[in-house]
Amino acid sequence: MAEIPHLTVVIPAYDELENLNLLLPEINSTLKRNKKVASYDIIVVLPPFSTVEELTEIAGLGATPIKRAPTESFGDAVRSGILGTSSKSQYTIFMDADGSHRPSSLDKLCDADPTAHVIVASRYVRGGQSENSFILRMMSRTLNVAYSLILGIRCRDVSTSFKRYQSDDLRNLTLKGNDFDVVEELLFRVRSLHGNDFKLLEIPDVFHERIKGKSKRRLGPFIVSYLISLYRLSREESRSPK
Repeated sequence: MAEIPHLTVVIPAYDELENLNLLLPEINSTLKRNKKVASYDIIVVLPPFSTVEELTEIAGLGATPIKRAPTESFGDAVRSGILGTSSKSQYTIFMDADGSHRPSSLDKLCDADPTAHVIVASRYVRGGQSENSFILRMMSRTLNVAYSLILGIRCRDVSTSFKRYQSDDLRNLTLKGNDFDVVEELLFRVRSLHGNDFKLLEIPDVFHERIKGKSKRRLGPFIVSYLISLYRLSREESRSPK
């Protein structure tokens, strides 16, 4: 018997058509087989300058293409994806378009505790793994420890975007981040919505190397945006009632 009336998968994408041609058929196949999911939709959030041909190609792969607005930033991709989510959606799962998050892991996110506000497909719990280089893994772990300790979020993998949220929670958020730090802000603001009642669960997952193409992250601006975001959110945390 289906337990999820409607699920939405949101995939921010920037020049990832090669990977989406591989991923979208597998995502559709996985969700169609999952007996807990009664219905679903897949939203691919493309840059503002995407062509009609690109939009048509995405639609032909079984997803709904939308253009992020007003800018091409990752933050606007996340906000546009949330705005595009159907009012009937119970859960929203965010995942990357480069193949680092594999469609086979969607079953774990769908089958996890239905009462949790956030389910994290985590690299850093027992059984989790990352295929990134040693330096990138150490940078990631340092970042995650900093966000967890400073913001008081009991989560080992704050920075992964591969998470399941309650869709109603996302509709009640105001997100300010413009870069990849919006992922941490999203978790911070959902936690703030629920206070002491916040329930988060981490399940082990493998973060894979991208399938094709090159990463869009530039290391310098990437680090700066995270530090600025951590400072901004820590100020909010220090002012919030305990």
